[in-house]
Amino acid sequence: MAQSRLTIIHTSDVHLESDTFGRGEAGQAYQRRIQEAFRKVVDLVCDTPADLFLIAGDLFDSNRVPESGVEFVNAELRRVPCPVILIPGNHDCYDHRSIYKKVDFTTAGPHVHTLTEEAGRTIQFPELQATVWGKGLVEHDPSFRPLAGVPERQGDWWHIGMAHGYYVEEEEIQRSSPVKPEEIEQSGLDYLAMGHVHVFNDLSQGTTTSCYPGTPAPLYMGVDDGGSVAVVTLDPEHGVLLGQQKVVL
Repeated sequence: MAQSRLTIIHTSDVHLESDTFGRGEAGQAYQRRIQEAFRKVVDLVCDTPADLFLIAGDLFDSNRVPESGVEFVNAELRRVPCPVILIPGNHDCYDHRSIYKKVDFTTAGPHVHTLTEEAGRTIQFPELQATVWGKGLVEHDPSFRPLAGVPERQGDWWHIGMAHGYYVEEEEIQRSSPVKPEEIEQSGLDYLAMGHVHVFNDLSQGTTTSCYPGTPAPLYMGVDDGGSVAVVTLDPEHGVLLGQQKVVL
Protein backbone atom coordinates (compact mmCIF):
# COMPACT_ATOMS: atom_id res chain seq x y z
CA MET A 1 0.00 0.00 0.00
CA ALA A 2 1.17 3.53 -0.76
CA GLN A 3 2.87 5.40 2.06
CA SER A 4 1.43 8.84 1.32
CA ARG A 5 -1.78 10.14 2.90
CA LEU A 6 -4.08 11.84 0.41
CA THR A 7 -7.28 13.85 0.58
CA ILE A 8 -9.63 13.85 -2.42
CA ILE A 9 -12.59 16.12 -3.09
CA HIS A 10 -14.93 14.34 -5.50
CA THR A 11 -17.84 16.04 -7.23
CA SER A 12 -20.03 15.32 -10.25
CA ASP A 13 -23.26 16.37 -11.94
CA VAL A 14 -22.79 20.09 -11.42
CA HIS A 15 -24.81 20.78 -14.60
CA LEU A 16 -23.54 24.27 -15.28
CA GLU A 17 -25.41 26.16 -18.02
CA SER A 18 -28.62 24.23 -17.42
CA ASP A 19 -31.68 25.47 -19.29
CA THR A 20 -34.09 23.41 -17.18
CA PHE A 21 -35.92 26.55 -16.04
CA GLY A 22 -35.56 28.38 -19.35
CA ARG A 23 -33.68 31.59 -20.03
CA GLY A 24 -35.99 33.91 -18.14
CA GLU A 25 -35.74 35.13 -14.56
CA ALA A 26 -36.18 31.66 -13.03
CA GLY A 27 -33.56 30.20 -15.36
CA GLN A 28 -31.06 32.94 -14.60
CA ALA A 29 -31.60 32.45 -10.86
CA TYR A 30 -30.89 28.74 -11.20
CA GLN A 31 -27.78 29.49 -13.29
CA ARG A 32 -26.47 31.71 -10.49
CA ARG A 33 -27.30 28.99 -7.97
CA ILE A 34 -25.31 26.35 -9.85
CA GLN A 35 -22.33 28.66 -10.28
CA GLU A 36 -22.35 29.53 -6.59
CA ALA A 37 -22.47 25.84 -5.71
CA PHE A 38 -19.46 25.06 -7.90
CA ARG A 39 -17.61 28.06 -6.45
CA LYS A 40 -18.29 26.66 -2.96
CA VAL A 41 -16.86 23.30 -4.00
CA VAL A 42 -13.70 24.96 -5.28
CA ASP A 43 -13.50 26.89 -2.01
CA LEU A 44 -13.61 23.57 -0.17
CA VAL A 45 -10.83 22.15 -2.34
CA CYS A 46 -8.68 25.18 -1.57
CA ASP A 47 -9.47 25.32 2.15
CA THR A 48 -9.16 21.61 2.94
CA PRO A 49 -6.53 21.55 1.31
CA ALA A 50 -7.08 18.66 -1.09
CA ASP A 51 -4.43 16.68 -2.95
CA LEU A 52 -6.75 15.79 -5.87
CA PHE A 53 -9.97 17.32 -7.21
CA LEU A 54 -12.06 14.86 -9.24
CA ILE A 55 -15.02 15.92 -11.41
CA ALA A 56 -16.75 12.72 -12.52
CA GLY A 57 -18.83 13.92 -15.46
CA ASP A 58 -21.67 16.33 -16.25
CA LEU A 59 -19.79 19.43 -15.21
CA PHE A 60 -21.98 20.99 -17.91
CA ASP A 61 -25.66 20.30 -18.56
CA SER A 62 -25.02 19.97 -22.29
CA ASN A 63 -22.35 20.59 -24.92
CA ARG A 64 -23.95 23.96 -25.74
CA VAL A 65 -21.79 26.12 -23.50
CA PRO A 66 -21.50 29.88 -24.11
CA GLU A 67 -18.19 31.67 -23.82
CA SER A 68 -19.25 33.10 -20.47
CA GLY A 69 -19.66 29.56 -19.11
CA VAL A 70 -16.22 28.54 -20.36
CA GLU A 71 -14.67 31.65 -18.81
CA PHE A 72 -16.36 30.91 -15.47
CA VAL A 73 -15.04 27.35 -15.33
CA ASN A 74 -11.53 28.36 -16.37
CA ALA A 75 -11.46 31.07 -13.71
CA GLU A 76 -12.52 28.59 -11.01
CA LEU A 77 -10.10 25.89 -12.13
CA ARG A 78 -7.23 28.39 -12.02
CA ARG A 79 -7.92 28.84 -8.30
CA VAL A 80 -7.39 25.14 -7.54
CA PRO A 81 -3.96 24.46 -5.97
CA CYS A 82 -3.92 20.71 -6.70
CA PRO A 83 -4.37 18.45 -9.75
CA VAL A 84 -7.86 18.54 -11.28
CA ILE A 85 -9.13 15.59 -13.31
CA LEU A 86 -12.31 15.77 -15.41
CA ILE A 87 -14.20 13.13 -17.39
CA PRO A 88 -17.22 13.65 -19.66
CA GLY A 89 -20.67 12.53 -18.53
CA ASN A 90 -23.83 11.71 -20.44
CA HIS A 91 -24.86 15.38 -20.65
CA ASP A 92 -21.46 16.67 -21.79
CA CYS A 93 -20.45 13.47 -23.59
CA TYR A 94 -17.41 13.20 -25.83
CA ASP A 95 -19.20 13.07 -29.20
CA HIS A 96 -18.49 15.24 -32.25
CA ARG A 97 -20.22 18.22 -30.58
CA SER A 98 -18.41 17.86 -27.27
CA ILE A 99 -17.40 20.93 -25.32
CA TYR A 100 -14.18 19.04 -24.58
CA LYS A 101 -13.39 19.06 -28.32
CA LYS A 102 -14.22 22.75 -28.66
CA VAL A 103 -12.41 23.94 -25.53
CA ASP A 104 -9.10 22.83 -24.05
CA PHE A 105 -9.63 23.29 -20.32
CA THR A 106 -6.04 22.31 -19.63
CA THR A 107 -5.15 25.87 -20.68
CA ALA A 108 -6.42 26.88 -17.22
CA GLY A 109 -3.14 25.48 -15.94
CA PRO A 110 -0.83 22.46 -16.07
CA HIS A 111 -2.65 21.05 -13.05
CA VAL A 112 -5.85 20.45 -15.10
CA HIS A 113 -6.26 17.09 -16.86
CA THR A 114 -9.11 15.70 -19.00
CA LEU A 115 -9.60 11.96 -19.50
CA THR A 116 -11.56 11.67 -22.74
CA GLU A 117 -10.06 8.68 -24.53
CA GLU A 118 -12.80 6.13 -25.28
CA ALA A 119 -10.50 3.23 -24.35
CA GLY A 120 -9.41 4.92 -21.13
CA ARG A 121 -6.22 6.58 -19.96
CA THR A 122 -4.15 6.62 -16.79
CA ILE A 123 -2.38 9.65 -15.37
CA GLN A 124 0.47 9.17 -12.91
CA PHE A 125 1.19 11.53 -10.04
CA PRO A 126 4.56 10.44 -8.64
CA GLU A 127 4.57 13.16 -6.01
CA LEU A 128 1.32 11.72 -4.62
CA GLN A 129 2.19 8.07 -5.18
CA ALA A 130 -1.09 7.80 -7.05
CA THR A 131 -2.56 6.96 -10.46
CA VAL A 132 -5.93 8.10 -11.80
CA TRP A 133 -7.74 6.21 -14.58
CA GLY A 134 -10.84 7.21 -16.50
CA LYS A 135 -12.44 7.13 -19.94
CA GLY A 136 -14.56 9.29 -22.19
CA LEU A 137 -18.30 8.65 -22.45
CA VAL A 138 -19.06 8.98 -26.16
CA GLU A 139 -22.61 7.63 -26.32
CA HIS A 140 -24.85 7.00 -23.31
CA ASP A 141 -26.35 3.60 -24.11
CA PRO A 142 -26.26 0.04 -22.70
CA SER A 143 -23.20 -0.87 -24.80
CA PHE A 144 -21.01 1.64 -22.99
CA ARG A 145 -19.35 0.05 -19.97
CA PRO A 146 -17.68 2.71 -17.82
CA LEU A 147 -15.42 0.20 -16.05
CA ALA A 148 -14.39 -1.87 -19.05
CA GLY A 149 -10.62 -1.81 -19.47
CA VAL A 150 -9.55 -0.78 -15.97
CA PRO A 151 -5.80 -1.54 -15.96
CA GLU A 152 -4.33 -4.00 -13.50
CA ARG A 153 -2.62 -2.65 -10.41
CA GLN A 154 1.05 -1.82 -10.79
CA GLY A 155 3.25 -1.23 -7.76
CA ASP A 156 2.11 0.03 -4.38
CA TRP A 157 0.73 3.44 -5.35
CA TRP A 158 -2.86 4.46 -4.71
CA HIS A 159 -5.04 3.37 -7.63
CA ILE A 160 -7.98 5.70 -8.28
CA GLY A 161 -10.64 5.43 -10.97
CA MET A 162 -13.37 7.68 -12.36
CA ALA A 163 -16.58 6.56 -14.06
CA HIS A 164 -19.90 8.06 -15.11
CA GLY A 165 -22.73 5.57 -15.23
CA TYR A 166 -25.69 3.93 -13.56
CA TYR A 167 -25.09 1.48 -10.71
CA VAL A 168 -27.28 -1.54 -11.34
CA GLU A 169 -27.45 -4.69 -9.22
CA GLU A 170 -29.93 -6.75 -11.22
CA GLU A 171 -28.75 -8.29 -14.49
CA GLU A 172 -32.16 -8.06 -16.20
CA ILE A 173 -32.42 -4.29 -15.73
CA GLN A 174 -31.32 -2.55 -18.92
CA ARG A 175 -29.70 0.81 -18.21
CA SER A 176 -27.37 2.98 -20.24
CA SER A 177 -23.73 3.07 -19.09
CA PRO A 178 -24.24 0.33 -16.48
CA VAL A 179 -21.85 -0.31 -13.60
CA LYS A 180 -22.30 -3.58 -11.74
CA PRO A 181 -21.21 -4.29 -8.16
CA GLU A 182 -18.92 -7.11 -9.27
CA GLU A 183 -17.17 -4.73 -11.68
CA ILE A 184 -16.43 -2.37 -8.81
CA GLU A 185 -15.20 -5.23 -6.62
CA GLN A 186 -12.99 -6.68 -9.36
CA SER A 187 -11.55 -3.33 -10.47
CA GLY A 188 -8.65 -3.48 -8.03
CA LEU A 189 -9.05 0.24 -7.40
CA ASP A 190 -8.58 1.78 -3.98
CA TYR A 191 -11.18 4.45 -4.77
CA LEU A 192 -13.69 4.77 -7.61
CA ALA A 193 -15.21 8.24 -8.11
CA MET A 194 -18.64 7.77 -9.67
CA GLY A 195 -20.98 10.24 -11.32
CA HIS A 196 -24.54 10.22 -12.76
CA VAL A 197 -26.92 9.92 -9.79
CA HIS A 198 -27.65 13.19 -7.96
CA VAL A 199 -27.77 11.92 -4.38
CA PHE A 200 -24.92 10.71 -2.17
CA ASN A 201 -24.71 6.92 -2.15
CA ASP A 202 -21.98 4.58 -0.90
CA LEU A 203 -21.27 2.02 -3.65
CA SER A 204 -18.27 0.32 -2.04
CA GLN A 205 -17.67 -3.31 -2.95
CA GLY A 206 -14.97 -5.61 -1.57
CA THR A 207 -11.76 -3.67 -1.08
CA THR A 208 -12.81 -0.86 -3.44
CA THR A 209 -14.38 2.22 -1.86
CA SER A 210 -16.76 4.06 -4.19
CA CYS A 211 -19.65 6.51 -4.12
CA TYR A 212 -21.89 8.92 -5.91
CA PRO A 213 -21.06 12.27 -4.27
CA GLY A 214 -24.41 13.88 -5.01
CA THR A 215 -24.83 17.10 -6.94
CA PRO A 216 -23.61 20.38 -5.41
CA ALA A 217 -26.83 22.16 -6.50
CA PRO A 218 -30.01 20.05 -6.40
CA LEU A 219 -32.48 20.62 -9.23
CA TYR A 220 -35.30 21.80 -7.02
CA MET A 221 -35.33 25.46 -6.01
CA GLY A 222 -36.65 26.46 -2.62
CA VAL A 223 -35.73 26.25 1.02
CA ASP A 224 -32.90 23.76 1.27
CA ASP A 225 -29.27 23.64 2.32
CA GLY A 226 -27.72 22.75 -1.00
CA GLY A 227 -26.16 19.51 -2.15
CA SER A 228 -23.04 17.56 -1.32
CA VAL A 229 -19.60 16.36 -2.37
CA ALA A 230 -17.48 13.43 -1.24
CA VAL A 231 -14.41 13.98 0.90
CA VAL A 232 -12.16 10.94 0.73
CA THR A 233 -9.05 10.21 2.78
CA LEU A 234 -6.59 7.61 1.55
CA ASP A 235 -4.58 6.65 4.61
CA PRO A 236 -1.72 4.09 4.64
CA GLU A 237 -2.66 2.93 8.14
CA HIS A 238 -6.46 3.05 8.10
CA GLY A 239 -7.22 2.53 4.40
CA VAL A 240 -9.80 4.58 2.50
CA LEU A 241 -12.16 6.70 4.58
CA LEU A 242 -15.30 8.02 2.86
CA GLY A 243 -17.15 11.14 4.00
CA GLN A 244 -19.94 13.40 2.78
CA GLN A 245 -19.63 17.18 2.92
CA LYS A 246 -22.68 19.38 2.54
CA VAL A 247 -22.55 22.31 0.12
CA VAL A 248 -24.34 25.12 1.92
CA LEU A 249 -25.85 27.73 -0.38
